[in-house]
Amino acid sequence: MTIKVHHLNNSKSQRILWALEELGLDYEIVFYKRQPSFAAPDDIKNIHPLGKPPVVEIDDFVMAESGAVVQYLIERYGEGKFMPDRSSSSYAKYIELMHYPEGSLSPPLLDQLFIRMLPVEDETFKGFTQQRVMNHLSYVDGLLEGQDYLIDNEFSGADLQLTFNLQGANAGGGLRHYKNLEAFVQRMEARQAYQRSIDKGGEFSLGFKK
Repeated sequence: MTIKVHHLNNSKSQRILWALEELGLDYEIVFYKRQPSFAAPDDIKNIHPLGKPPVVEIDDFVMAESGAVVQYLIERYGEGKFMPDRSSSSYAKYIELMHYPEGSLSPPLLDQLFIRMLPVEDETFKGFTQQRVMNHLSYVDGLLEGQDYLIDNEFSGADLQLTFNLQGANAGGGLRHYKNLEAFVQRMEARQAYQRSIDKGGEFSLGFKK
């Protein structure tokens, strides 16, 4: 088995490094740096046509989309760790929350980032975005009420997927009214596997500024 991660700094590919560290797998990193426009360099399109990290080569095939990659790695190499049993009542919720961060949570958080960075004057759009962000953060805050992790109060791929989005929200001060979410991010960042992934992947910050 050979695994090669095409890793863009300050990006979702950090999820893949973290997952690989949690699983104790060996891998190679190919490093890329964001352009001044914040986009990935064009040469990553030589690996995957979308040119959108993370891109992971696993044996003889190439995968993109962080949720799909994390799910695949856990199901293939996790030996039952970091996910509920498929026959359990928690499995459907696990799959939902594995893909919720990119499917629903990411778009309003990205809109909020652009509002912070760019001269967006439309008050209707800003208000609509803020309402969506608050709705999602309140939802996740409620999921974590009284527990440390999303699924059966045990660390899983769903927690790993969610962390990146919450780190982005936290960089803009967006978690200050959500104590469950602040504490969750602190727990995730304290995990030894997460720390190893940062050591190997390089400096990591989602506090983008124009």
